Parts: sequence; structure tokens; C-alpha cells
Amino acid sequence: MSELRQRHLAESSAPPNELDQAPTTDSVDWKKDKEDTLSYGKTPDGKVFRVPVTHDMLTAVLDPQSSKTFFDLFTLAIMGLEIGLFFILPSGFRQYFYLVIFVFWRLSYNLGLGILLKYQSEERGLVSLAKKYKVFDAKKNPKIHAWLKHQFTRKMGKDYDFETAPIEFNTWLLYRQLVDIILMNDFTSYLCFALSWFNAAPKVTFFLSDPLRWIGGLFLVAFNIWVKVDAQRVVKDFAWYWGDFFFLIEQSLTFDGVFEMAPHPMYSVGYIGYYGLSLMCASYTVLYVSLFAHAAQFAFLIFVETPHIEKTYNPPPVPTRRLSSPSESSISDTATETDDVPQHLDQAANRDFYNNYFRRDLIVFKNFDIFRSTDFASVLVMFYAAYMPLFAMSGNLGVTFAIGQALLWRVFHSYILGALLHRQSTSKFITRHFLKWGGTVQDAYNNWKSIYNLSLCMTYITFFIACWKMYTLPEDWTYGMTLLRHTLGFVFIGFHIWTSVSIYEVLGDFGWFYGDFFFDDKHIGLVYSGIYRYLNNPEKIMGHAAFWGMTLMANSWIIFILALFSQISNFLFLNYVEGPHMRKLYGDQIRKEAGLTKTLRSAAVALPKSIPDEFRQEVTKMLREKSELQAALNTTKSVERIVKETVEKVERVVEETAGAVGDMVEAARPRLQEMVADTKILLENSTSRLLIPKVTNDLDAYDLSKYSIEFNTSQADNISFTFGEAIALKWHAPANHGAKDWIGVYKITANKSKHVTTTSSKGLWTWITPQLADTFEEGSPLQTPRHTEGTVTFRGDGLPWEIGSYEFRYHHDGKHNVMTRSRPFDIVAPAAEANSFEALQEEILHIVQHALGDNSDIIPRDINEEYVSMPDDSAKRVVYAIRMIYGVDFAWEVVSSDRCVASLSKRVNQALRALSPFSERTKRLSIASKVSSTLSSSSPDRCSPVSRVDEMN
Repeated sequence: MSELRQRHLAESSAPPNELDQAPTTDSVDWKKDKEDTLSYGKTPDGKVFRVPVTHDMLTAVLDPQSSKTFFDLFTLAIMGLEIGLFFILPSGFRQYFYLVIFVFWRLSYNLGLGILLKYQSEERGLVSLAKKYKVFDAKKNPKIHAWLKHQFTRKMGKDYDFETAPIEFNTWLLYRQLVDIILMNDFTSYLCFALSWFNAAPKVTFFLSDPLRWIGGLFLVAFNIWVKVDAQRVVKDFAWYWGDFFFLIEQSLTFDGVFEMAPHPMYSVGYIGYYGLSLMCASYTVLYVSLFAHAAQFAFLIFVETPHIEKTYNPPPVPTRRLSSPSESSISDTATETDDVPQHLDQAANRDFYNNYFRRDLIVFKNFDIFRSTDFASVLVMFYAAYMPLFAMSGNLGVTFAIGQALLWRVFHSYILGALLHRQSTSKFITRHFLKWGGTVQDAYNNWKSIYNLSLCMTYITFFIACWKMYTLPEDWTYGMTLLRHTLGFVFIGFHIWTSVSIYEVLGDFGWFYGDFFFDDKHIGLVYSGIYRYLNNPEKIMGHAAFWGMTLMANSWIIFILALFSQISNFLFLNYVEGPHMRKLYGDQIRKEAGLTKTLRSAAVALPKSIPDEFRQEVTKMLREKSELQAALNTTKSVERIVKETVEKVERVVEETAGAVGDMVEAARPRLQEMVADTKILLENSTSRLLIPKVTNDLDAYDLSKYSIEFNTSQADNISFTFGEAIALKWHAPANHGAKDWIGVYKITANKSKHVTTTSSKGLWTWITPQLADTFEEGSPLQTPRHTEGTVTFRGDGLPWEIGSYEFRYHHDGKHNVMTRSRPFDIVAPAAEANSFEALQEEILHIVQHALGDNSDIIPRDINEEYVSMPDDSAKRVVYAIRMIYGVDFAWEVVSSDRCVASLSKRVNQALRALSPFSERTKRLSIASKVSSTLSSSSPDRCSPVSRVDEMN
């Protein structure tokens, strides 16, 4: 499991007084046994229960002293079969056989378990299936119930009661059995696969290649074992088996050890052993399969684990209307730096700052706009830098030019820009220059951002061009280290991209462009999150990985010198420009030791203590006798006797410490089977059921003529609704209708069949009885008898926000069989009938309110009130409606940046004036002609904070 889940277990959403919490600690007890403190679980329906003690995979399956269930024996049987076939099958066939077997088990892990976990996360699907088929019900399935009870009880301790345990816990135990089968065989099949491709006589081209290869491989495998053992120590069985997909526990876990060393250690450094085995096997096949599987494991993290973690532990805040007093605006005008300004005013000021200084800036090539002069100029410079050495110059001239410009841009980027930043830090040199000629701080910073981004891009582009000019396509890819160089080169480039993205996610636009060199009052302290949790400055080494990757592929000593110069230059910039400025701003806030160095130091101190005492005592005793042994060797010829005694002594040590050492080795085996995968999760949305369900015979019992959907509207013909207008429906159904009947909205051309819906509703649906939705989810007894009529209302996120013709479809009992359809209706754009600026403001106010679902808790009540919340989807609806009504196209980001209808209306009005034809004035554009007389009297210059004081009084 990833450390994200582990990090937030201590931050459960349950109230502190509801579940007991264990205190956290910053110390690392490397010898601590896995016996867990008592913990309590909480099911989705709020039931709190004592979580029984569980055992890890190796203890349950491989420990001969533990009781074996049918699942354990089945797992051991398959593993034994795979190992036995390894010694029977011919070598040529064996290689590809185990390649296929490993891919099968890896797909079972990443694709199979991934789909099951996704289904459980989004729909509580596995628990729902257990409820639906009464798997744990003694009355409905007595044989299955008795068999599962016997299996689980044998595996668990005395604190487990099969009958009283929540169904979520029992379902999790059943899921664990499947996980054990897949992961144990995944590990076994990979070992057999790697050994099948073992190259006993690799072609080597450098001195001591074999010893170095084995030493490096063994080190990586040993390091991998330590990572898995330490990760198991931290996350325990609950997180190891994805327990929070089924229920939550209130247990405070220390975020230490390997989780302070690297992000997602179970999926990053936890797979480094694969590359150690690849080294020892000296096989490119093993290496590439390992790379592919490792990448697929990250896909499992991205598509399965991360969405669940974010949903469970970091849900988006519910927007609420804040309370404020009428005097707030005066406070914001008169507050000084020493005043205690309300927090929301400070947040508003920060939002204003970011909206003013960061508006779609060009970050490498992100936010590129060809009509922006700085972007266009940057592209021209990059084009000429590539065109000249590649096409305009040939031979040595082109090579010299390419290397020369790469060197010059590195000097400019690290030394010239470094000198400018240093002077900006000490004397505000850049800011003073623009103020001297009538500019502003914003002018200085905007120009700096453009120059810095151009320089950054040019260092990469010119270095790549230099590498390309020095690169020669290999004639024989299998010769020497050619293939390995290219493989590592692409890996380093990918690693560099990931590092840069991770750095930007933490720093944001402000930190990426060195904003704290320009704005002394905007720094908010150092935040050691993301990649900075593990490294104080990842740019020093990891930030240059792409340069070394390209150097490996170019295989040129000139490029090597250029890369080394770039690395040293970057190091000097960080130490003599950025470092002093950070110390000046943040002082003691700067962390002295990063998570990686702290973990390695702790491991270096603590690991020797984990060695069994008997073994350490004997080794110390043998070292103490070293001098005596040496004297004996020098004075006697009884070498054989001494050797024999030494061997006997070592054997005695091994026998005495066999139990302790064996336990340590066995504990060091966990989850090497969590390796690689070969897939991308194909499940987009659990609500998107695109398969055509089979029309079952039980539909014959339903009279379709008794089903109907009617609009609660006075429109007789050509029914239409404007953007965001709530649509109320009245439905009728017979008394025996399905308990989970639902209604969805679709374009009339979306489904060819009138009887079966074949396309996804994309979330535009509702139960016919929305108030019973929670009952459906929890599997509680459903209402009997059922209502034969009712009303449902579609609004906000449940409405289609696109012009077109639609229909509502009534579906049977959670399936896609259509019982009846509504009359077709149209979604249309309202006509732009405003003839004054005030009317325009009212129209846009209604658009914004509809886009926010007409939710009274978050919609602005007047044009000057700030949005309480403006999600991205809602902002996109607003700009779509403005484009359809007024013919003006905006990027959706401007809606959030304007913050209130008054500002957005001014923007629309200004756009109408700018786009009005020279030869005519339409009715729409007459609005703009009146704005000069109304702006000053109808609305203030800025949005006003929300106030509910009058209503409360």
C-alpha cells in the first residue's frame, strides 16, 4: 500500500470521542514485533467493532506451525506445481512458459484485483455481492456458511467471532484469500521466470563486470527486502490488504522508516529488487519485463489506490456560505501589517494576488498561446536554435555550433540569471530597473517569468540538439552495453520528468518562478510536502537526470563534459544564489535533515541491533581470538586442525542461532511478489455500464402500459428548457415495480433501441425514490408496498448542459431495461433580451445560479456577492452558456478569477464592445453603449464578501 493511506489513518473523519486513538511517536523501533495495539473499526453504516488480530501472508501460508485452510493449501499446491515444472520442462520451452505464467499472475494482480478494488471503492460492490447472494447467511446458504466459518475460524484467533463480525470484515477476509493466492504465485512465477532466463555466460566489455554485477544485484535485492519488511512494520495487515476499501480503523500510525525515504515506497523503491535480479541474470528480457511490470504497478497506484485515498481521506470540502459583518470591507481597507486581519480576508488577498500575477503563464510549453508575443518569440528562438545546426550547417561546423550554443545557454541560465537573481535578492535590482522607467513590480515579475522560462527551455533544447549531433545510430544493438545505455537513458529522462512535475506540484507558479525574490511579504513559510518530504533540494541531483540520460545515449566524452558542467553549474546556483536567499527569508525554518538521510542514518544505527544476540556474541568472541589464531598459524603446521575447529565453531553458531536468523529471513520475504504489471486500468467509471443487459423473462410480469413519465409544465407542444433550468417529472408505475427503478436523461439519438439503454447516462440519473438511495446502498429491507407515483427533479449536475434534443428513460430495478420514455424535449439557450447593463447582469446572475444547481447554500444572491464555490464543471457551464447566448468565448478559468457576477458582467460587456462590428450596432451591443453611465452607479469596483448578519438578526 502507499504511504498516502498510512499518512492519513491518524486523520480519520470519525470524531475523536467516537473511537480510541493511539499516540504517535517519532522514534523508530526497528525490533518492534508486529503485535498490534487494539484497534476499532467502523463500517460505512457507522457500526463500530473490535478488529480481530490478523496475520501476514508468509505467516499464514509458509509457517508450518500455523493452521492451514483450504485456501492456503490451494496456494501451496499451485506454487509447488510451478516450482516442480521448473525442473521438468526443457529450457527453451520453460523460458516462454514462465513468461506467460508471470504475465498471467501479474494481470491477475493489477487488472483483476484492481477492478475488484475499484468496484468496491465506488459502489461497495464486493460487500453488495456478498449481501445479494447471502454468502454469510446461515439460513440461505448453510453449507457455504459452515464451510467459510470453519476456514476463517481456523485462520483467526480467539478474538474473532464469525457470526458477530460485520459483513464488511468477513468480506475482507474472503478477499484476502484471493490476494494470498495471486501475490504468492506472482512472486513464485517471477523467480521461476528470472531463473529460466539466467545467462551463465554474458558478453562483457569491461574489467570486473561479473563481480560488480553480482555485488550490485545482491545489494538491490537486500535493500528491497528491507523496504518490504519496514513497510510491513508501518502499514500492518490492514493497509497491506487494502482494508480501508471495506471499513476504516481508528489507529494512529507513525509515518516513519521507509515512508520518509521515498514517495510510495511500496511501488517505487519496493520494486528495486527486480532490477537486482535482472543484473544477476544478465538478461535484457528479465530487465524489460521488470520495467514494464513496474510501470504497470504505478498504473495500479494511479487508477485504483490514489482515487480511493483521495476520496476516503481527502474529500473535497463542502462549500458553505461564510458569515461576515458589514464592517469587513472597511477592515480590509484600513488594516495594516500588524492588524489581526480575519483569515478569510487574508485568503481573499492571496487569491487577488495570484489572479493578478499568475494568469496562464508559459511554463515550459504548458499554457502556450501563439498570439501572445512572448510565447511566439520563444518559439521562434527555439526554432532557430534547432534549425541552424540540424539543417543549415553540416559536418564539424554544425557540431561545433550545437555544442557552443548549449554551453552558452547553460552559462546564461546558471550564471547570468543567477547573478540577476542574486542582485534582486540583495538590492531589488530587477524591480528597481522597471520602477525607474515608470513600470511596476508586476511588470518586473512578468518579464522575469518570460526570460526565465525561455532560458530554461533553451538549456534542454540546445543540450538535446548537441546530443543528437554527436549521436550515431548503433549497427548492432546487442553489442556491449548499447541496449542498456539506451534503456537507462530513457529511464533517466522519465525520472527527470516525474521529478520536475513533483517539484512544480509543491512549489506552484510562485515558487517555480522564484516569486519570493520579488515579493517579500508573500512568503508563507517552508512546506516540506510532496517530493520535498524526502529531499531538501531534489534539483541538486535528480533535477539533472535527463541530461545524464541523453549523455548515456549519445556516448560521447564531449557531451559527458557538457553534462558535468551543467550539473556543477546548477549546484553552484543552488548553493550561492538560492540557498543564501532562503536562509535570509526563512532562517531556522529550514530543515537540516531530509527524510531520506534521516531514514538511512536511523537504519545504519538500528540495523546492527536487530542481529540476534547469540550471533553477535560469537562473532565478537571469534574476533577476539583473531590474534591467537594468527599466532597459531605462524608457529605450527597444524593448519588442518585449526581450520577444522573454526568450521566446527561456525557450524555451532549457526545451529544455536538458526531459529532467530530463520525468523529474520522469513520476515524479510514479504511482498516481493508485489512486482510489476502489464496493464492500464480500463475501468473509467463504475456508473458507466455499457454492456447491454439481457431482458429477463420476469419482465413479462410487468404491464408497461402502467408506466409513464410526464413533465410538470404547462407547455403542450415543443417542450423546451433553458440552460440549467430545473426539470420536474411526475412518474407512474404499477405497485409491483422494481425497488431500484431509476430515470436517466439521454440525447434522443444516443440509443438505437427503444427497449434497452446501451449508452452511459454520464451521471445524469436519479432513483425514482431518491430519499431511499442510502437504503439501496446498505442493502436494508426495501419498502413494501411501494409508491405507484411520485416526482423527481433534475437540477445542477443532473442536467445536460448542451444544446440538443433529449428524452427521459425509466429503467427497471437497477438495470437498463426501458419501461417507458418521456416525450422529447429541447435544451435551448435563452435569447439575449437585455437592453441595459443592469439586465445583462441579471441574466448572467441567473446563469451562474443555475450552473451551481440553484443551491441556496452556495449561489450568489446578488451580482456583488462572491461565489462561495465555483467548481471547474460549473465554470465550464457558465462560459458555454455565455458563448451560446452572447457569442463571446471565454476560458472557463476567468469565471473563478472574477469571483462575482458584477466582475464577470463587466468582462462580458467589454468583450461585446470589442467585438461589435464597425458598420452596425445590434440590439445586444446597445447594452455596451450604456455602460459608461451605469457602471459607476450600479456596482462597486470590487466584489463584496458574503454577509448573513442581517438575516440572522
